[in-house]
Amino acid sequence: MDGVLLINKPEGITSYEVVKRVKKCLRIDKIGHAGTLDPAAVGLLVVCIGKATKLTPFLQELDKTYRGKMVFGVVTSTFDKEGEIIQEKNASSLTKEKVEGIFHKFQGKILQVPPVYSAIHWQGRRLYDLAREGVKVKLSSREVQIYKLKLLGFSPGVHPEVEFEVSCSKGTYIRSLCKDIGEASSFGAYQSFLCRTKIGPFSLEKAKDLEEIENIDITDKKRLDEIIYPLSESLPHFPKVVVKEGTEKLVKWGRPLYFAHLSTIPSTMEKGDRVRICSKKGDLLAIGVSLQNGFYFVKDRVGFKYLRVLIN
Repeated sequence: MDGVLLINKPEGITSYEVVKRVKKCLRIDKIGHAGTLDPAAVGLLVVCIGKATKLTPFLQELDKTYRGKMVFGVVTSTFDKEGEIIQEKNASSLTKEKVEGIFHKFQGKILQVPPVYSAIHWQGRRLYDLAREGVKVKLSSREVQIYKLKLLGFSPGVHPEVEFEVSCSKGTYIRSLCKDIGEASSFGAYQSFLCRTKIGPFSLEKAKDLEEIENIDITDKKRLDEIIYPLSESLPHFPKVVVKEGTEKLVKWGRPLYFAHLSTIPSTMEKGDRVRICSKKGDLLAIGVSLQNGFYFVKDRVGFKYLRVLIN
């Protein structure tokens, strides 16, 4: 049982708890997720099973898309609805047009300080554990990229509520983004709802509810094949290179691959692209970096550098 499982995480449980429950119902040992969602957040969680755990670093770096809501005029200790209210203002003068103007300023590369209530490790401990103990930690800002920040709805009032969609790079904290936008408005704000809808090429529409996974018959191989993406399709955004039959052992031993070893080379592949190296049967053998362009592949030069070899 190797591959990627897309789960619609429910509200109120940690990503770790989701993995723990999947591990129990599928009766597997090697399992992990490729990007945490806060307990209060819902939506797409990518779970790696078996050999797919070796692909976690490639999945963690993917861009994300979220839909969320934020409330202006209220600031909380955790930047979301889970925290204590530490500041409250009348923000009835805030308009949709002003919020759209602020959103525009937060697109592109920005500096962001992670929330103190987060799962980030600091000197071997989780930040949220330190925060609960009252330990103050000075965090450095980090650069993230906001590709798109769109206002979807605006509800005026003393505490206006804004619905938004954001596409961003890995490591972006939407709670921090809401807090920073709130500060830019001079009224403050907190994240009241968050749903992750996309991770790279994967979308929430393809995800299964946790309860559905827990009720599955693990002896039903056909059903498992329907819901678990095989290794070869776990990184569909990487160009696919197919080696000739009998060449698998060269990959297993980490030997160089030349043109004579290859059955299929994507013409759009460029030097520096990460690729899936697969067998003719469709099995994922390795992840590599192309050392050549697909259209001008030179026969007597090494084609790829291995990053992860999955064949035993």
